[in-house]
Amino acid sequence: MSAGGTTAAHSAAPPLIALIGFMGSGKSTVGRIVAEKVGYRFVDTDALVVERAGAPISRIFAERGEAAFRDLEAQVLRSLSSARASVIAAGGGAPAQQRNRQFFQNARTFHLRVSFRSVRGRTREDTGRPLLSQDDHVVRGLYEGRLAVYEELGEPVETDGRTPLEVAEEIILRLRSPRQSRNPADRE
Repeated sequence: MSAGGTTAAHSAAPPLIALIGFMGSGKSTVGRIVAEKVGYRFVDTDALVVERAGAPISRIFAERGEAAFRDLEAQVLRSLSSARASVIAAGGGAPAQQRNRQFFQNARTFHLRVSFRSVRGRTREDTGRPLLSQDDHVVRGLYEGRLAVYEELGEPVETDGRTPLEVAEEIILRLRSPRQSRNPADRE
Protein backbone atom coordinates (compact mmCIF):
# COMPACT_ATOMS: atom_id res chain seq x y z
CA MET A 1 0.00 0.00 0.00
CA SER A 2 1.33 3.43 -0.83
CA ALA A 3 1.94 6.14 1.70
CA GLY A 4 -1.22 7.82 0.45
CA GLY A 5 -3.15 4.60 1.13
CA THR A 6 -1.79 4.47 4.63
CA THR A 7 -2.96 8.01 5.31
CA ALA A 8 -6.39 7.21 3.96
CA ALA A 9 -6.58 4.13 6.15
CA HIS A 10 -5.45 6.13 9.17
CA SER A 11 -8.06 8.82 8.61
CA ALA A 12 -10.81 6.17 8.53
CA ALA A 13 -9.53 4.25 11.55
CA PRO A 14 -11.11 4.60 15.00
CA PRO A 15 -8.95 5.74 17.91
CA LEU A 16 -8.62 2.23 19.34
CA ILE A 17 -8.63 -1.09 17.47
CA ALA A 18 -8.70 -4.33 19.46
CA LEU A 19 -8.01 -7.84 18.21
CA ILE A 20 -9.44 -10.76 20.15
CA GLY A 21 -9.46 -14.50 19.60
CA PHE A 22 -8.12 -17.74 20.93
CA MET A 23 -4.43 -18.38 21.47
CA GLY A 24 -2.79 -18.96 18.10
CA SER A 25 -5.33 -16.94 16.11
CA GLY A 26 -2.63 -14.51 14.97
CA LYS A 27 -3.58 -11.42 16.99
CA SER A 28 -0.01 -10.22 17.54
CA THR A 29 1.18 -10.88 13.99
CA VAL A 30 -1.91 -9.37 12.36
CA GLY A 31 -1.97 -6.51 14.86
CA ARG A 32 1.56 -5.45 13.99
CA ILE A 33 0.66 -5.37 10.28
CA VAL A 34 -2.55 -3.40 10.84
CA ALA A 35 -0.74 -0.91 13.09
CA GLU A 36 2.02 -0.37 10.56
CA LYS A 37 -0.39 0.10 7.66
CA VAL A 38 -2.66 2.60 9.46
CA GLY A 39 0.17 4.42 11.22
CA TYR A 40 -0.84 3.39 14.74
CA ARG A 41 1.26 2.03 17.58
CA PHE A 42 0.98 -1.68 18.33
CA VAL A 43 0.41 -2.98 21.86
CA ASP A 44 0.43 -6.64 22.89
CA THR A 45 -1.27 -6.96 26.30
CA ASP A 46 0.59 -10.18 27.12
CA ALA A 47 3.92 -8.39 26.54
CA LEU A 48 2.83 -5.55 28.84
CA VAL A 49 1.84 -8.03 31.55
CA VAL A 50 5.26 -9.70 31.27
CA GLU A 51 6.99 -6.32 31.39
CA ARG A 52 5.05 -5.13 34.44
CA ALA A 53 5.40 -8.44 36.31
CA GLY A 54 9.06 -8.87 35.41
CA ALA A 55 8.37 -12.51 34.65
CA PRO A 56 7.18 -14.64 31.73
CA ILE A 57 3.54 -15.71 31.66
CA SER A 58 4.44 -19.32 32.47
CA ARG A 59 6.20 -18.19 35.65
CA ILE A 60 3.34 -15.87 36.64
CA PHE A 61 0.95 -18.83 36.34
CA ALA A 62 3.30 -21.20 38.20
CA GLU A 63 4.21 -18.87 41.05
CA ARG A 64 1.15 -16.63 41.44
CA GLY A 65 -1.66 -18.50 39.67
CA GLU A 66 -4.05 -17.66 36.87
CA ALA A 67 -6.06 -15.24 39.04
CA ALA A 68 -2.97 -13.06 39.56
CA PHE A 69 -2.29 -13.11 35.83
CA ARG A 70 -5.91 -12.07 35.11
CA ASP A 71 -5.58 -9.20 37.61
CA LEU A 72 -2.45 -7.95 35.84
CA GLU A 73 -4.17 -8.31 32.48
CA ALA A 74 -7.16 -6.26 33.69
CA GLN A 75 -4.80 -3.55 34.99
CA VAL A 76 -3.10 -3.38 31.60
CA LEU A 77 -6.43 -3.04 29.79
CA ARG A 78 -7.55 -0.29 32.19
CA SER A 79 -4.32 1.58 31.50
CA LEU A 80 -5.00 1.33 27.75
CA SER A 81 -8.65 2.39 27.89
CA SER A 82 -7.84 6.00 27.01
CA ALA A 83 -5.19 5.08 24.41
CA ARG A 84 -5.51 6.63 20.99
CA ALA A 85 -4.15 5.61 17.60
CA SER A 86 -3.42 2.11 18.89
CA VAL A 87 -3.95 -1.47 17.80
CA ILE A 88 -4.29 -3.74 20.84
CA ALA A 89 -3.69 -7.49 20.62
CA ALA A 90 -5.47 -8.84 23.70
CA GLY A 91 -4.67 -12.07 25.48
CA GLY A 92 -7.04 -14.89 24.58
CA GLY A 93 -8.71 -14.91 27.99
CA ALA A 94 -9.06 -11.15 28.44
CA PRO A 95 -12.51 -10.84 26.79
CA ALA A 96 -13.81 -13.75 28.89
CA GLN A 97 -13.36 -11.67 32.05
CA GLN A 98 -16.51 -9.62 32.70
CA ARG A 99 -14.46 -6.74 34.12
CA ASN A 100 -12.70 -6.32 30.74
CA ARG A 101 -15.72 -6.35 28.45
CA GLN A 102 -16.31 -2.59 28.49
CA PHE A 103 -12.82 -2.10 27.07
CA PHE A 104 -13.69 -4.19 23.99
CA GLN A 105 -17.12 -2.59 23.63
CA ASN A 106 -15.48 0.84 23.48
CA ALA A 107 -12.92 -0.18 20.85
CA ARG A 108 -13.43 -1.26 17.24
CA THR A 109 -12.98 -4.94 18.04
CA PHE A 110 -12.29 -7.75 15.59
CA HIS A 111 -12.51 -11.44 16.44
CA LEU A 112 -9.82 -13.40 14.61
CA ARG A 113 -11.65 -16.67 14.07
CA VAL A 114 -9.53 -19.80 14.05
CA SER A 115 -10.48 -23.47 14.08
CA PHE A 116 -9.41 -25.64 17.00
CA ARG A 117 -7.38 -27.77 14.60
CA SER A 118 -5.45 -24.69 13.45
CA VAL A 119 -4.90 -23.60 17.05
CA ARG A 120 -3.27 -26.90 17.87
CA GLY A 121 -1.18 -26.83 14.69
CA ARG A 122 -0.01 -23.26 15.21
CA THR A 123 0.81 -23.62 18.92
CA ARG A 124 2.16 -27.19 19.06
CA GLU A 125 5.70 -26.06 19.95
CA ASP A 126 4.69 -23.09 22.12
CA THR A 127 5.76 -23.68 25.72
CA GLY A 128 5.04 -20.12 26.87
CA ARG A 129 1.28 -20.58 27.15
CA PRO A 130 0.45 -22.62 30.26
CA LEU A 131 -3.20 -23.16 29.34
CA LEU A 132 -2.19 -24.90 26.10
CA SER A 133 -0.10 -27.48 27.93
CA GLN A 134 -3.25 -29.22 29.16
CA ASP A 135 -4.95 -32.23 27.55
CA ASP A 136 -6.69 -31.62 24.23
CA HIS A 137 -10.18 -32.06 25.69
CA VAL A 138 -9.47 -29.42 28.35
CA VAL A 139 -8.08 -26.96 25.80
CA ARG A 140 -11.02 -27.66 23.47
CA GLY A 141 -13.44 -26.90 26.33
CA LEU A 142 -11.64 -23.60 26.96
CA TYR A 143 -11.74 -22.80 23.24
CA GLU A 144 -15.44 -23.59 22.91
CA GLY A 145 -16.27 -21.73 26.11
CA ARG A 146 -14.70 -18.51 24.84
CA LEU A 147 -16.21 -18.52 21.35
CA ALA A 148 -19.54 -16.98 22.36
CA VAL A 149 -17.76 -14.09 24.09
CA TYR A 150 -15.51 -13.47 21.09
CA GLU A 151 -18.55 -13.50 18.79
CA GLU A 152 -20.43 -11.11 21.06
CA LEU A 153 -17.63 -8.57 21.31
CA GLY A 154 -15.88 -8.67 17.95
CA GLU A 155 -16.58 -8.50 14.25
CA PRO A 156 -15.54 -11.92 12.89
CA VAL A 157 -12.55 -12.24 10.55
CA GLU A 158 -11.60 -15.71 9.32
CA THR A 159 -7.93 -16.65 9.65
CA ASP A 160 -7.79 -20.30 8.57
CA GLY A 161 -6.13 -20.74 5.20
CA ARG A 162 -5.18 -17.06 5.00
CA THR A 163 -1.91 -15.22 5.50
CA PRO A 164 -1.59 -12.62 8.27
CA LEU A 165 -1.33 -9.95 5.55
CA GLU A 166 -4.65 -11.06 4.01
CA VAL A 167 -6.33 -10.94 7.41
CA ALA A 168 -4.85 -7.50 8.15
CA GLU A 169 -5.98 -6.16 4.78
CA GLU A 170 -9.54 -7.32 5.45
CA ILE A 171 -9.52 -5.52 8.80
CA ILE A 172 -8.20 -2.34 7.20
CA LEU A 173 -10.88 -2.52 4.52
CA ARG A 174 -13.56 -2.93 7.20
CA LEU A 175 -12.24 0.07 9.10
CA ARG A 176 -13.50 2.22 6.25
CA SER A 177 -17.10 1.17 6.96
CA PRO A 178 -19.26 1.43 10.08
CA ARG A 179 -18.91 -1.15 12.81
CA GLN A 180 -20.97 -4.25 12.13
CA SER A 181 -23.67 -4.82 14.71
CA ARG A 182 -23.15 -7.82 16.97
CA ASN A 183 -26.90 -8.11 17.46
CA PRO A 184 -28.49 -10.28 14.72
CA ALA A 185 -31.80 -8.39 15.07
CA ASP A 186 -30.04 -5.14 14.14
CA ARG A 187 -28.78 -6.65 10.87
CA GLU A 188 -32.22 -7.47 9.47
